[in-house]
Amino acid sequence: MQRRDDLTPAESSTDVTRSDGHGWALWRFTRSTWRRFHDAWKQVPSAAWRRYLFTLIAGFLLCAAFVAVMVLYARSRVDDGLQQWDEGWLRAVERNGAMSFSNAILLESFGNLIYMIPLTAAAMVVAARAGRPLLAMSFPIAYVLCRPLVLLGWQLWHRPRPTLVAGGIAAPGLHSFPSGHVALMLSVYGLLTYLWWCAARHWSERAFALVVLAALLWVTGWARVRLGSHWPSDVLSGYAVGLVWVAGVIAALRRAEKAGGR
Repeated sequence: MQRRDDLTPAESSTDVTRSDGHGWALWRFTRSTWRRFHDAWKQVPSAAWRRYLFTLIAGFLLCAAFVAVMVLYARSRVDDGLQQWDEGWLRAVERNGAMSFSNAILLESFGNLIYMIPLTAAAMVVAARAGRPLLAMSFPIAYVLCRPLVLLGWQLWHRPRPTLVAGGIAAPGLHSFPSGHVALMLSVYGLLTYLWWCAARHWSERAFALVVLAALLWVTGWARVRLGSHWPSDVLSGYAVGLVWVAGVIAALRRAEKAGGR
């Protein structure tokens, strides 16, 4: 007879779920997910955790420095052509007609909180149930810690939102540069695309994964400009912030994996 101490995390979690057959299915699912996460957590070597945390902290600080330099440079150029460039492109997007105002409201939802939070939570749960604690933690970390990076940019430059489209009806009363919408979106979608890239066995599928990511980012960014929620340079800077930050999260994962952290 197999002892409980000899069970794998997945087998142990299944055993717990079976022994707790009463109550809500949601509660049983939550409990078994936590058990799998906890069991896998204990098996991660301390060296892997150290590498993960050190790289994550270093990546965050480097990304914060990147945001500061980018924002300060853009702020210094606003009167030297940046504002004129932004206004020209914003008007061009509005006149283009490729995306109506109502469609833009729909298409920007790929980066909305009401969509991103459930997606991030679902990815975290799937990773936890697969016995990947570092990956499970990386999804909320990628999403949550991207926000202070955006807020840093807003504090360094109190740039107002545009009011050129529909009188600014879709422009919230927040600072504008960089776009948190696309930065937060890229931090999560970028991590998902990285996992897809690693799982793909053919170059064509990897290329397809990148095309899907680029299409989602482009559509969302275009929708934000079409609504007048952001200047075009806000969106471009948001892409840059999200890309640098998700690269730091991926680097932390890769370094931890080399130290034995699955």
